[in-house]
Amino acid sequence: MFSVIKRNPVSVMLAVLLHVLIVVFLVFGFDWSKIHKPATPNANVVQAHTVDAKQLDQAKEKERAIEREKQRKEALKRKQAEEKKRQQLEQKRIAKQKAERQKQEAERKRQAQLKKEREAKEAKRKAEEKRLAVVEAKRKAEAKRKAEAEAKRKAELEKKRKAELEARRKAEAKRKAEAAAQAERERALQEQLAAEQNSREIDRYVAVIKQQIERNWLKPGQAGKELSCIVQVRLIPGGDVVPGGVSIVSSSGNPAFDRSVETAVYKAAPLQVPSGPLFESFRTLRLKFKPNS
Repeated sequence: MFSVIKRNPVSVMLAVLLHVLIVVFLVFGFDWSKIHKPATPNANVVQAHTVDAKQLDQAKEKERAIEREKQRKEALKRKQAEEKKRQQLEQKRIAKQKAERQKQEAERKRQAQLKKEREAKEAKRKAEEKRLAVVEAKRKAEAKRKAEAEAKRKAELEKKRKAELEARRKAEAKRKAEAAAQAERERALQEQLAAEQNSREIDRYVAVIKQQIERNWLKPGQAGKELSCIVQVRLIPGGDVVPGGVSIVSSSGNPAFDRSVETAVYKAAPLQVPSGPLFESFRTLRLKFKPNS
């Protein structure tokens, strides 16, 4: 009970005061001299009860007003506490920003000092490089002078030796030139013959390959005679088609016609191709197809 009084002292005091007022009113406000008047007893009782209820309402309203004031003060106190907390947080934020700026400034100065030291070190290094470059240039100049003198001496000796060998050298050079020219003529002739032979072989294999494909070609029934397409085929040794190695590089404009050519290539594989170095000409083929070909 005492804990309740401590938590709500104002409410308890108002309740006690209200009860005291009711008792006082009943004791002193009631007219005992009229108790023997039988004509009007009910009127006095009604009046007493009316006054008692009014005072009770006033007391309750006062209690509510006190409670509202209490709540207002508590709300104000909470608001002030929140404002104080916000100000403290703001001060901490400002202090943190200031510390961060100071840290950044210190870092900037440190980096500037490091840069200054690096620049000084670099300047010292360049000065040393320059000094060494001067020393090296002098050394090279002296070496060049000596080399030129030695070269001049050797050139004179070589000139004398060459004068003795010039006739034999010219004769040998002429002989070698004639032999080289003859060898070149023979090589060119062999290359020409080989190229002609290769060309004939290539044409023969291309014709065979086209025949293979055309034997497997189911031409669309509505394909016009004027249609034509160029298909590119990528092969591996042995004549197999590389996966995805068939593509139309020049379309006929008729998708069905183009697809029929691609299908024919896959069905005809493996294609008949040469072996050895000549196969390199068949790694990628381009073939033209027409309905009446």
